[in-house]
Amino acid sequence: MNKLWLFFIFLAGMAVSAAANPDATKTLNDLRALKGVAAVAYSTKLEAVAKAHALDMAKHGYFAHEGRNGSSVGDRVKKQRYKWCFVAENLAKGQRDLNQVMQGWAQSPGHHSNMINHNAKEFGIFEGPDRIWAMVLAAPC
Repeated sequence: MNKLWLFFIFLAGMAVSAAANPDATKTLNDLRALKGVAAVAYSTKLEAVAKAHALDMAKHGYFAHEGRNGSSVGDRVKKQRYKWCFVAENLAKGQRDLNQVMQGWAQSPGHHSNMINHNAKEFGIFEGPDRIWAMVLAAPC
């Protein structure tokens, strides 16, 4: 009985993680479907990477893919103990809501390419202070 209870707790936790940002997941996967690319899953680890970078940029008044310590998105993902074979990052600043930022990225060739990259399997997104947005897409090895 105890093992069964733990299994249900585990499943409940997985459901919360998978639906961590259902609107972003739907929007991104709708775009990918239009391009004939497989859907991606939401990753709380990648969300943590996006969150840390967005918060750091807001706190220290910069906006760049390179962290203050010279880190790349790959470095930041690795620090989260995510062993990646593909990684990409989209940043935006000033968009009022999720719809506006996703639309802006979809209209930007480089950001759009990241969003529909067939190598991406998971993603995370975060809106920080000052409307700084970060999305990290990756694939585990």
